[in-house]
Amino acid sequence: MLCLGPLSALADQQTLTIATWGGSYQSAQQKALFSPFEAATGIQINTQFYTGEIAILKGDLVPDIIDMTMDDALLACEQNLVQRIKWSKILAPSPDGLEPEKDFIAGALMPCGVAHLNYSTLIAYDDRAFTGEKPQRIADFFDVKRFPGKRALRKQPSAILEWALMTEGVPINQIYDLLSTDRGMRLALRRLDSIRDHIVWWDDPREPEALLKSRQVVMSSGFNGRFFDAQTRGDTITMIWDGQIIDWDVWVVPLKPDQTNVATNKFLRYVTQAENMAHLAEHIPYGPSRLSALIRIGLHPQHKISMRDHLPTAPHHLDRALFRDAKWYARTLALRKNRFWGWINSLQVGEN
Repeated sequence: MLCLGPLSALADQQTLTIATWGGSYQSAQQKALFSPFEAATGIQINTQFYTGEIAILKGDLVPDIIDMTMDDALLACEQNLVQRIKWSKILAPSPDGLEPEKDFIAGALMPCGVAHLNYSTLIAYDDRAFTGEKPQRIADFFDVKRFPGKRALRKQPSAILEWALMTEGVPINQIYDLLSTDRGMRLALRRLDSIRDHIVWWDDPREPEALLKSRQVVMSSGFNGRFFDAQTRGDTITMIWDGQIIDWDVWVVPLKPDQTNVATNKFLRYVTQAENMAHLAEHIPYGPSRLSALIRIGLHPQHKISMRDHLPTAPHHLDRALFRDAKWYARTLALRKNRFWGWINSLQVGEN
């Protein structure tokens, strides 16, 4: 078990390498979490750019802490690649003295990690591309006649499968049941076939904003916090909240030989304190998993915008929102990859 020694003890290391996602999200982490942690503890943080999946745990340069999606965290735990954690020895109570188990949302305290924020995968469009009618629903992403132009999608079997079924009229509460069947997968891929000639693929989460800004595409999938940051910098981007897919990011600690955990424990305790989680949400609109953090979110430090109104879980954003089923994602990884990459390869054969 990962246990916390006395906070007055000397750190077992004076640096921590943290794998995270780059771009405006990492910039927000640096301002709200990393730099204040360095100032408070004297422990230096080095960052490692990360784009997802658990291969990072099997290479030569394994970081000390990783900011993972929940399904990847579940897979890593199942394969014994990350540490099991006794949270009662690490986490601080809420500012009002509430025990962490009662302050974090249900399911956030996982055997091998802590879900610390929620974010949204959604569609955004370039305002300049549509002078008349504007896209408003996820179905408009698939309507190339009313809304012509290239669309950008992440080159992964996630989000696009759910959206494809939504636009086929499948009720949101039946999406994952249907995707678990051959019929559901075929239906989703058939829907994607309808826009196959209009897709631009992206891999790096920093790409959607650039693709929209340069007018290489008129719409793109991406993450709400990054699109929000682009808006505050004057980019002509509008988010479509219809059909948003809400997911969780999880802090995990890789299993490494001869590893001690004083520094990692200090970091986990610091970044999961309510005040610090609220500060992060003030820089980028990702929702904290502690109730005591949620009520402490204030204004954006530069633009003085009420950041609670921009969270994925704000009430006006939840109509037709889908909460991503992390357990389903972890369980179906091989199936989804095989079907998706089989479809991608069929496109390339067709092009030749």
